[in-house]
Amino acid sequence: MKTVFMVHSNPVKDREQEFNNWYTNVHLREVLQIDGFISAQRFKLAAAQVINNQPYNYLALYEIDSENITQTLKNLAGASDLQMSDAIDSASMQISVFDSIHDKMLVAS
Repeated sequence: MKTVFMVHSNPVKDREQEFNNWYTNVHLREVLQIDGFISAQRFKLAAAQVINNQPYNYLALYEIDSENITQTLKNLAGASDLQMSDAIDSASMQISVFDSIHDKMLVAS
């Protein structure tokens, strides 16, 4: 089953460059070493928005392919070798996990 693991976050004030460097060059690679995680990509909030009161400036999207999502998430939570950075504002972070309910729909070619 495909699952999306989403992390909405912000950097600590005045540490955005350090936050981005750690997240992209360290954290994503470490998470992808955990069994079940198959892709990772980061996004920055775009200037054009439908609603302009977004509390987060960054989104990390991970795709998980696992028959036992609970165990995969336990493996993530128990990964003691993850190098966490204090440049992430962990107090305001939001994490959501969504299971797919159908296959991806693509534009017809």
